[in-house]
Amino acid sequence: MITTPVLELSTPGGIVKISRATTAHPGEMRELYVAGGWWDDAWDESHLSAIVEMGFAFVAAEAPDGRWIGMGRLISDGVSDAYLQDIVVLPQWEGYGIGSAIVRFLLSICKDSGIDWIGTISEPETEYFYRRFGFARMNRYTPMRYER
Repeated sequence: MITTPVLELSTPGGIVKISRATTAHPGEMRELYVAGGWWDDAWDESHLSAIVEMGFAFVAAEAPDGRWIGMGRLISDGVSDAYLQDIVVLPQWEGYGIGSAIVRFLLSICKDSGIDWIGTISEPETEYFYRRFGFARMNRYTPMRYER
Protein backbone atom coordinates (compact mmCIF):
# COMPACT_ATOMS: atom_id res chain seq x y z
CA MET A 1 0.00 0.00 0.00
CA ILE A 2 1.36 3.41 -0.95
CA THR A 3 1.44 5.70 2.07
CA THR A 4 1.58 8.94 0.05
CA PRO A 5 -1.27 8.83 -2.49
CA VAL A 6 -0.85 12.53 -3.38
CA LEU A 7 2.02 14.85 -2.61
CA GLU A 8 1.22 18.56 -2.82
CA LEU A 9 3.93 21.10 -3.49
CA SER A 10 3.45 24.86 -3.22
CA THR A 11 5.02 26.76 -6.14
CA PRO A 12 4.73 30.35 -7.38
CA GLY A 13 2.41 28.97 -10.09
CA GLY A 14 0.10 27.37 -7.52
CA ILE A 15 -0.23 23.95 -5.92
CA VAL A 16 1.36 21.13 -7.93
CA LYS A 17 0.00 17.66 -7.17
CA ILE A 18 2.19 14.60 -7.58
CA SER A 19 0.53 11.22 -7.71
CA ARG A 20 0.50 7.86 -9.43
CA ALA A 21 -1.07 7.89 -12.86
CA THR A 22 -2.88 4.93 -14.35
CA THR A 23 -3.88 6.44 -17.70
CA ALA A 24 -1.70 8.31 -20.15
CA HIS A 25 -1.96 11.91 -21.26
CA PRO A 26 -0.23 11.39 -24.63
CA GLY A 27 0.07 15.03 -25.71
CA GLU A 28 1.49 16.10 -22.37
CA MET A 29 3.79 13.06 -22.21
CA ARG A 30 5.12 13.88 -25.67
CA GLU A 31 5.90 17.42 -24.52
CA LEU A 32 7.74 16.04 -21.48
CA TYR A 33 9.71 13.50 -23.52
CA VAL A 34 10.70 16.27 -25.95
CA ALA A 35 11.77 18.47 -23.01
CA GLY A 36 13.94 15.62 -21.72
CA GLY A 37 15.48 15.06 -25.14
CA TRP A 38 14.15 11.50 -25.30
CA TRP A 39 11.31 11.71 -27.82
CA ASP A 40 11.27 9.04 -30.52
CA ASP A 41 9.21 9.81 -33.64
CA ALA A 42 8.31 6.10 -33.91
CA TRP A 43 6.22 6.37 -30.73
CA ASP A 44 2.48 6.85 -30.92
CA GLU A 45 -0.38 7.15 -28.45
CA SER A 46 -0.52 3.38 -27.83
CA HIS A 47 3.20 3.35 -26.97
CA LEU A 48 2.76 6.14 -24.43
CA SER A 49 -0.35 4.49 -22.99
CA ALA A 50 1.57 1.23 -22.51
CA ILE A 51 4.36 3.06 -20.66
CA VAL A 52 1.84 4.25 -18.08
CA GLU A 53 -0.52 1.29 -17.93
CA MET A 54 1.94 -1.60 -18.07
CA GLY A 55 4.76 -0.26 -15.94
CA PHE A 56 5.31 -0.84 -12.25
CA ALA A 57 4.75 2.79 -11.28
CA PHE A 58 4.24 6.00 -13.24
CA VAL A 59 4.08 9.33 -11.44
CA ALA A 60 2.84 12.63 -12.84
CA ALA A 61 3.18 16.18 -11.54
CA GLU A 62 0.00 18.08 -12.29
CA ALA A 63 -0.18 21.87 -12.53
CA PRO A 64 -3.13 23.72 -10.96
CA ASP A 65 -4.89 23.63 -14.36
CA GLY A 66 -4.59 19.82 -14.48
CA ARG A 67 -1.87 19.72 -17.15
CA TRP A 68 1.07 17.34 -16.66
CA ILE A 69 4.24 19.35 -16.11
CA GLY A 70 6.51 16.57 -14.83
CA MET A 71 6.76 12.81 -14.74
CA GLY A 72 8.85 9.87 -13.67
CA ARG A 73 8.50 6.13 -13.56
CA LEU A 74 9.82 2.97 -11.98
CA ILE A 75 10.79 -0.08 -13.96
CA SER A 76 10.63 -3.06 -11.63
CA ASP A 77 9.39 -6.57 -10.97
CA GLY A 78 7.90 -5.13 -7.78
CA VAL A 79 9.94 -7.43 -5.57
CA SER A 80 13.71 -7.00 -5.71
CA ASP A 81 15.05 -4.24 -7.97
CA ALA A 82 13.78 -0.97 -9.41
CA TYR A 83 15.12 1.61 -11.82
CA LEU A 84 14.15 5.26 -11.86
CA GLN A 85 13.45 6.28 -15.44
CA ASP A 86 12.26 9.33 -17.40
CA ILE A 87 12.41 11.91 -14.60
CA VAL A 88 11.61 15.23 -16.27
CA VAL A 89 9.96 18.57 -15.54
CA LEU A 90 8.99 21.14 -18.15
CA PRO A 91 11.64 23.89 -18.28
CA GLN A 92 9.26 26.65 -17.18
CA TRP A 93 8.50 24.67 -14.00
CA GLU A 94 12.10 23.80 -13.10
CA GLY A 95 13.61 25.16 -9.90
CA TYR A 96 10.54 24.69 -7.70
CA GLY A 97 11.41 21.26 -6.29
CA ILE A 98 9.05 19.32 -8.55
CA GLY A 99 11.73 16.94 -9.85
CA SER A 100 12.89 16.28 -6.29
CA ALA A 101 9.33 15.63 -5.18
CA ILE A 102 8.85 13.15 -8.06
CA VAL A 103 12.01 11.27 -7.03
CA ARG A 104 10.96 11.24 -3.35
CA PHE A 105 7.54 9.93 -4.36
CA LEU A 106 9.06 7.15 -6.47
CA LEU A 107 11.47 6.22 -3.67
CA SER A 108 8.52 6.00 -1.25
CA ILE A 109 6.80 3.58 -3.63
CA CYS A 110 9.94 1.42 -3.57
CA LYS A 111 10.13 1.57 0.22
CA ASP A 112 6.46 0.68 0.59
CA SER A 113 7.00 -2.28 -1.77
CA GLY A 114 10.05 -3.52 0.16
CA ILE A 115 12.41 -2.75 -2.73
CA ASP A 116 15.81 -1.59 -1.52
CA TRP A 117 17.96 -2.01 -4.65
CA ILE A 118 17.18 1.10 -6.69
CA GLY A 119 19.22 2.24 -9.65
CA THR A 120 19.20 4.96 -12.25
CA ILE A 121 21.37 6.13 -15.10
CA SER A 122 21.88 9.86 -15.07
CA GLU A 123 23.23 12.23 -17.64
CA PRO A 124 26.50 13.78 -16.42
CA GLU A 125 24.88 17.15 -15.72
CA THR A 126 22.18 15.57 -13.53
CA GLU A 127 24.42 13.33 -11.45
CA TYR A 128 24.50 15.75 -8.49
CA PHE A 129 20.68 15.88 -8.50
CA TYR A 130 20.52 12.12 -7.83
CA ARG A 131 23.40 12.12 -5.35
CA ARG A 132 21.26 14.27 -3.02
CA PHE A 133 18.92 11.29 -2.61
CA GLY A 134 21.69 8.81 -1.81
CA PHE A 135 22.53 7.57 -5.30
CA ALA A 136 26.22 6.92 -5.97
CA ARG A 137 28.29 5.63 -8.84
CA MET A 138 28.48 1.86 -8.97
CA ASN A 139 32.12 0.91 -8.82
CA ARG A 140 33.14 -2.09 -10.92
CA TYR A 141 29.99 -1.82 -13.11
CA THR A 142 29.54 -0.31 -16.54
CA PRO A 143 26.11 0.76 -17.79
CA MET A 144 25.52 -0.87 -21.14
CA ARG A 145 22.89 -0.59 -23.85
CA TYR A 146 21.99 -2.91 -26.67
CA GLU A 147 22.62 -1.13 -29.98
CA ARG A 148 20.27 -2.24 -32.73
